[in-house]
Amino acid sequence: MAEYAQVDISQFSFDEFISFVFDRDVAANTPVRDTWYSRIKLMFDPQPLCDYYTRLFRNPCFLLERFTKIQLEEGFWAIQVGFYECSVMDLIWIPDLPFAAREECVRSMLDLFSKLFAVEPLDASAQMWWDSLCFDWDCGNRNRERGGEDLLMQDVMFQTLSSILDLSSAFCQGAALHGLGHLHHPETEQLVGRYLERHPLLTKERREYALAVARFEVL
Repeated sequence: MAEYAQVDISQFSFDEFISFVFDRDVAANTPVRDTWYSRIKLMFDPQPLCDYYTRLFRNPCFLLERFTKIQLEEGFWAIQVGFYECSVMDLIWIPDLPFAAREECVRSMLDLFSKLFAVEPLDASAQMWWDSLCFDWDCGNRNRERGGEDLLMQDVMFQTLSSILDLSSAFCQGAALHGLGHLHHPETEQLVGRYLERHPLLTKERREYALAVARFEVL
């Protein structure tokens, strides 16, 4: 059984947390099992960590001046899914956190895309961001019909993705479509229809992908 190093980040300042995540010696094409974040278990305080994520997403541009593309790629994988129990995918479902704080964290991802990923789309981490966050509805772990946070968070994500789909960045539009294809929100078909009407010059490939999203037929 793998042994994990225990790292306590509960007293980290925002700047210490940013350095912890991104200031790493990263080699290209490192297998996931060998990434630095795959070998640690973090001890953390959910509320300040949620605040740090939101603060980062609202104003991410400074990262471009401090870290390389490969450092950003690996850091965003860590934030997205790599931090066991405190990735953003996990954090937005921690019931001890007020829903309003988790909602704000998700909504702040619009700024992450408009201010950072529209400028530097990285490699796979940005493209798969919403796949990671939305897939619970695709695979049935979350179901809108249950009501509660399954419905509320789905609406928050749908609204955020709708705003990202409105951005001028083709990359951001593609990432938003990818997420919408997994989120299974009941208003997706109408949203995609409006998107296609506003963008009559889309490539055949993008148009066909958008139509597949409307049918929830994306991988």
